[in-house]
Parts: sequence; C-alpha cells; structure tokens
Amino acid sequence: MLVSMLLGYAIAFTGIGLFIQGWRQVYRARKENRLVTDGLYAYVRHPQYTGLFIALFGEGVVHWPTLFSVALFPMIVLIYVWLAYREEQQVIARFGDVYRAYQQQVPMFIPRWGQWRRLADASQDRTDDRRSK
Repeated sequence: MLVSMLLGYAIAFTGIGLFIQGWRQVYRARKENRLVTDGLYAYVRHPQYTGLFIALFGEGVVHWPTLFSVALFPMIVLIYVWLAYREEQQVIARFGDVYRAYQQQVPMFIPRWGQWRRLADASQDRTDDRRSK
C-alpha cells in the first residue's frame, strides 16, 4: 500500500510538472504571437494533456484505484483526445502549413521511442525564465 502510494504520487507529480511547464511555454508563445515547437513541444504536440494523463494515471489508477477512477480514466483520455483534435483545427486555421508540417514530425501525446528522457529533461528546462528577466 505504501509503495503504491509513493509510486502514484511520484507519477502524479511528474505529470503535474509536465502540465505546468507546457502551460508556461504556451503562455510565453502567445505573448510573442508564435507557434510553440520547441521545449516540450519538440517531443509531443500536447504536453499539457500528456502531463494530465500521467497525473491522473498516477493518482487514480496507481495510488488510489477505485472502480470509479479506473473506469473514468479512459473516458477522460478520450475526451481530451477529441478536444486536442478540435484545438488542432483552430491552430491549422491560424498557422496553416507550418502546423501541418509540425504535425507530421511530432507525435500527439506519446513521445517517440527513446525520447521520454528528453521530454522529462525539457520539462525541467528553465532557460525561458532567464530570458524573460
């Protein structure tokens, strides 16, 4: 029980960190009116959703698995996949072929084989903090 609790929290906090860093990158890009394709976004197109999925898995499936949380997890994932497709249509309308090329190069939620470590490292990258000061 203690092991699942610690492991669940570690997974959940990793996902929360990914979510926060993804939000920070989008926030800065919107201020600069540009498409984000670096940092976390070099590995997945929706790192905030990836972080959310990881956090929910850690808390609702590993740490505190109930029938409700385990059953709800795939439904939440499906809803966010649908939302991501809708958001991408808006981004295509704004950035056009630049985003289409990005879509061809970068996976939606799950990094390519061997890139999980790079995604984790990018989630801890604070170089944009130094540039904004």
